[in-house]
Amino acid sequence: MHLHELLNETLYLIGTAKTSDVSLKYEKSWVYQDEALFVSNENYEKFSFNLERIYNFSETIFTRFTRQRIYKYIEDELVKCKRKNESFAEDVSSIFFRQFEEQKSYSKYVIAPISGIRLDHTKKIKVSIFEIGRSTQLKSILSNDSDGYYIAVRIDDVYDDLVAIDEAKNKFSDFIRLIVFISGRNDKKIFIKTGLPSYPSISHQQMYVETSSYHTANSIENELPNSSISNTYVEKIPVDDDFFCKNSNFSAIWDIYEKQGTKNNTLEKRLLNASIAIGESALSRNIKNSIIYTSMAFEILFSFDEGSLFQKSIGDRLADTFAFVVAKNKESRLEAIKSVKSFYRLRSALVHGGDSKVNNDYIVFNQLLSAAISELLNNSKYKNIKSIDALYAMVKDAQNSY
Repeated sequence: MHLHELLNETLYLIGTAKTSDVSLKYEKSWVYQDEALFVSNENYEKFSFNLERIYNFSETIFTRFTRQRIYKYIEDELVKCKRKNESFAEDVSSIFFRQFEEQKSYSKYVIAPISGIRLDHTKKIKVSIFEIGRSTQLKSILSNDSDGYYIAVRIDDVYDDLVAIDEAKNKFSDFIRLIVFISGRNDKKIFIKTGLPSYPSISHQQMYVETSSYHTANSIENELPNSSISNTYVEKIPVDDDFFCKNSNFSAIWDIYEKQGTKNNTLEKRLLNASIAIGESALSRNIKNSIIYTSMAFEILFSFDEGSLFQKSIGDRLADTFAFVVAKNKESRLEAIKSVKSFYRLRSALVHGGDSKVNNDYIVFNQLLSAAISELLNNSKYKNIKSIDALYAMVKDAQNSY
């Protein structure tokens, strides 16, 4: 269907009425002094479907602009045409999105309040592509916390502020995951978030997170339950401490993150993405999600497709490569391989819906994977390894050298 046909079909779904006759009974309406336009409830699904089809008509549009912005533009054009009692001409496809297709890209800083962190040594710090500072340095009020902080990142080559915000949200999530990864903590006691409301500060070092309230009883109706109410207070993370911003084992991860989009080697990308997955595993309050993210880290870091009909199972390949990197002797290699296969069976049972009892064993693998990432980042043995192919060739060479 041509664009003008799709627009006219959508235009036909809009009805007209007296202003006094249109109320909240319609899903979509536009009310003016002299008349009102509306989309009936029967036509609303088709109307919404057509908006999506129009939005996807041009790759330039749907790759650069949000639905929110383009939907509003389409609706405005439809309403304008309807009020003039006109229809869209055949040549509309060359001009309908012109203002968007000709728009130049720009750069924007996205700034958000962040809580759960603190600065002990400075008022502002740069970590990789991120700037973290005290909110009092900003001209506008950003947070409900007078002792609050902001995080900012520059987004390049954008055409829509909302796209920049969405991209920044993803990067802020990566920052949080990497902080948790570097911390090495799996105790679920790190609470960092962007946006409002901020976690209330108790002091420079501590903040209040939540109050839990649970009751236990042998029956619901006829028994006075036992109550359990507790407040959660946690320590803010000092992100300007060298442990987080200049960690001897993992500082290279921040450099790799900053190089994203350049021609950094494929193994570096795996190391970064595996670190982010481990951070999410440690963050998640859902143990099944934690196990899934740990298994994702395994696969991101060590999976290899030889393109061969006859291959070892993915569990075997991961176990062999993992043991090669982290184990120092035959006994520890065999133990590592056994442990990984056991963990991978648990992962497979979860993914494929099998019965499995979940536990916190994944924490050990988060720690071992972190050790593997540190080895691959810092051991001179791997300085010339730029891809998983080269690492796997090294493993095979070692296996065949006896």
